[in-house]
Amino acid sequence: MNPNKKFIAVALALLIYAVGTLVLTLTLSLQSYRPAGLGQLSGSTRLPDLRKIENTAQRKQAFVNQLAPLIEQKNQALIQLRQELNQARSQLANEQPLTHVQQKRIERLSRRYKVDAKPPITTTDIDTLLRRLDALPPSMVLAQAAKESGWGTSRFARQGNNLFGQWCYTQGCGLVPKNRNSGARHEVQKFSGIEDAINAYYRNINTHQTYRDVRARRAQARKKNTDLSGLDLINGLNGYSSRGAVYVQELAQLIRYNDFEKLDASE
Repeated sequence: MNPNKKFIAVALALLIYAVGTLVLTLTLSLQSYRPAGLGQLSGSTRLPDLRKIENTAQRKQAFVNQLAPLIEQKNQALIQLRQELNQARSQLANEQPLTHVQQKRIERLSRRYKVDAKPPITTTDIDTLLRRLDALPPSMVLAQAAKESGWGTSRFARQGNNLFGQWCYTQGCGLVPKNRNSGARHEVQKFSGIEDAINAYYRNINTHQTYRDVRARRAQARKKNTDLSGLDLINGLNGYSSRGAVYVQELAQLIRYNDFEKLDASE
């Protein structure tokens, strides 16, 4: 081959490779990052404008239809992680060392779920993590989402995909409540989609000290090998609202009136 033609061919090949690499990098940078194996939902789903559905029963059903599959996906992702953790625990109990990959995954999960687990990982570390890394009964999640977002019709749900009334404290992180007290700094957090709102809600319930009783009730159900019950776990949500026990009673009424209990059997 003519040396000049060979040089041109190599130069073109390098240029195509460089352009391809650049396109791939830009594509990945525009996608939301979800570390594998952390049980995170991905996506940027927005609720439709449910205010346009005049029939109350149909509007509520549309809300449930949108959220229930995502709640199920979230729960199944967490249950799969629990299976992996239980396998790792069995290995340690049988004096079989964890692989490097297992060790690193458990360290990452521990950081996410605020468990102080340092290598080498022990069965106690895994037990602590299992207490936090777990599913939530769909009836409880749906009842709180309906209560906090007005069945998906609130300004915070429509403009910020916030279904659970979660706050943030950095200026511009969310939407400013119209009736916020003078001097208050909190905003109602904005999410790119309802998947992120669900992820944040689960992490809050599964890690914040205010909801230790929720996790204790769930752990007791696991110990007894019984289904998770929203009507039971909501009793650990007194600290979610300043209205305390009254708020919990309202959630119970929502669960019973809308027959949400039937959704808990699979968890």
